[in-house]
Amino acid sequence: MPNSGQLSSSETGSVSVSPSSVTITVAIPTYNGEKRLPMLLDRLLQQTGLGHIGWEIIVCDNGSTDDTAAVVRHYQKNWPSHSPLHYRFAAEQGAAFARQRAVESAAGELIAFLDDDNLPANDWVAQAYQFAQAHPQAGVFGSQIHGKFESELPAELKNIQCFLAIIERGDQPHLYEPAKKILPPAAGLVVRRQAWLSAVPTRLFLNNKGKEAGLASEDLEAILHIQKSGWEVWYNPDMVVHHDIPDGRLRKDYLLTLLRCVGLSRFHVRLLGTPKWQHPFAIPAYIANDIRKLALHSIRYGKRDQLSTVESCDRELLTNTVVSPVFLLKKVCTDAVQAVQDRKHRDRQQWLAQITQAFEQDKFALYQQPVITVTQSNQPPTGQKELLLRLHNDRNECILPTSFLPTAKRYGLMRTIDRWVIRHLFQQVVQESHQPAFGQTVVLLQGSPLYSVNLSSESVQDATLGQFIAAQIAKTDLPASLFCFEIAAATALARPDAARQLVATLHQLGCQITLDDVALIQDITDIIDHWPINYIKLNSSLMNSRQMQDSSTWSQLLKAMQANSVQAIAKDIESPAILAAVRAQGIRYGQGYQMGRPQPLLS
Repeated sequence: MPNSGQLSSSETGSVSVSPSSVTITVAIPTYNGEKRLPMLLDRLLQQTGLGHIGWEIIVCDNGSTDDTAAVVRHYQKNWPSHSPLHYRFAAEQGAAFARQRAVESAAGELIAFLDDDNLPANDWVAQAYQFAQAHPQAGVFGSQIHGKFESELPAELKNIQCFLAIIERGDQPHLYEPAKKILPPAAGLVVRRQAWLSAVPTRLFLNNKGKEAGLASEDLEAILHIQKSGWEVWYNPDMVVHHDIPDGRLRKDYLLTLLRCVGLSRFHVRLLGTPKWQHPFAIPAYIANDIRKLALHSIRYGKRDQLSTVESCDRELLTNTVVSPVFLLKKVCTDAVQAVQDRKHRDRQQWLAQITQAFEQDKFALYQQPVITVTQSNQPPTGQKELLLRLHNDRNECILPTSFLPTAKRYGLMRTIDRWVIRHLFQQVVQESHQPAFGQTVVLLQGSPLYSVNLSSESVQDATLGQFIAAQIAKTDLPASLFCFEIAAATALARPDAARQLVATLHQLGCQITLDDVALIQDITDIIDHWPINYIKLNSSLMNSRQMQDSSTWSQLLKAMQANSVQAIAKDIESPAILAAVRAQGIRYGQGYQMGRPQPLLS
């Protein structure tokens, strides 16, 4: 697959379409959709009845850690010019942010949302256009959605299929009346861009980061804002979508999680649909009625372990609806604290915009810095290169990670960035391995790793990272021992179970491991004795610290290293004085500006 990022029209081989000629934007928010997107994009290639309609497609990547961007870029190469395919990146995690990013990027008057597991009928876009022309007051209209189940839907689950975005409400269009408090889901939804921009806040309250956040219904929140502003909301049965639902979504544990999130979000959705002057009366009435329903359900059906799947889902929904006011009040407090912290870092939004642009326009770059021998002996250099990430801005200035990574960490992007680094490293290694001189370089290394990659704390806690690295190694014909992965000592100490498991997995693959940024000698001796560590990198603050001056402490570490064949690397050697201190301690290897400045990976 090609590299991630958006291609220009010259790169895709298509002719740019003027934004003024676009009537409909098909927006596809996605997270880790590399396996689902091809089916949807193939369906969009088959759309009919659009000869007179200008339209475009935007795939909005919500911080994916898989090859979603590469899939889009692969399709862009041969995508027809009459309906441009764009790649956009939503840096803040959550479907609400992905939809907002798509709306802000869209050129169309109408925005037609499809989830990455939605398969539209061949005339879906044309039907959306026709309905919008016939109903100018419709600010929002939803599709008829059928379930495309991997296995047959159990009869007992048909009563709760609406929670799986299955919408089958007849073959006649009808208006969603505000008094009935029923609204369509975001899947297969079409909105007027003007209605969204004028009515929907740029940051919804239910802007959750997935089901682990305990929230859902951010699509209903957006639709309610539009409905309350005076626009009509409709059901259009002529827009047909098939929702691809694997068996995993019919499991009891998945359904319970889904209903828990719906329940916890319900109080906010209710109040949003209720006039503010009614809130003093509605709030106690809602709470009392919810408690009554839960009590009646408990009396009628008994304990949880006696319930069927549907009864368990009903209980989960009712229980969390009761909890919803307290849960959401806690969220209000958490959001307020976070807002205060964000105001103290006013540059975060600017860095977030630059990170977004870097993903969309492929403006990240990999640099390398050598690890070399520092002792005054005739030992050969290690050949090891630590990978360093850089960001190029609009002025082509090279931005250091210390500037933008704090913002990436704040918005949960570290796993995405780490995988970008690993994926692009292996892509470039494959290119370099085809060069004749590469084989000679490997011989000179004599078992030393060639590339060393830093892993964030978030990636260390990612249970799927080892599998991802194994897949990347499998794409090359090079030994895994040429690749080293660095885990910060602080992460290893704070998250020992996750770090130990990852180290064991990488060791089993044949990779080498570095314990990075060691600042406290006493804390790491046990790790060296019991984990398969190859290197430790010593923080420069250690060089003149009491720990180094204490010969017994330093001797204990050296003894553990010698017993386990672990090599020490002094990092941040930025001056002759630090280099002299490193040599005085008998440390063999070093890294820093004094030893070698970072250079582009493929220079």
